[in-house]
Amino acid sequence: MLEKLQKSAVNILELPPEALGDGPKISISGRQHIVVENFENVLTFSDQEVCLLTSEGELCFTGKSFVLKSILPTEIRIEGELTSLTFRGGQG
Repeated sequence: MLEKLQKSAVNILELPPEALGDGPKISISGRQHIVVENFENVLTFSDQEVCLLTSEGELCFTGKSFVLKSILPTEIRIEGELTSLTFRGGQG
């Protein structure tokens, strides 16, 4: 019931779906700064690929010179040169 009420409030207020807080929120500034909120786990991290587990499936970034700037329980900040972003699996 609470989930239905939350979805109704989001629709009435014309808020984006991530306002519910369930799925990942991805912010990319240019190609250098990436912030992902609401991730569940770091699957892989290298200077060329970062894969995160989210409620929507696997979220993968590819590029070069990736550096972990900060990691909190539900937020990760990455810098580097982003070339692609993909979702694998999860809900479609």
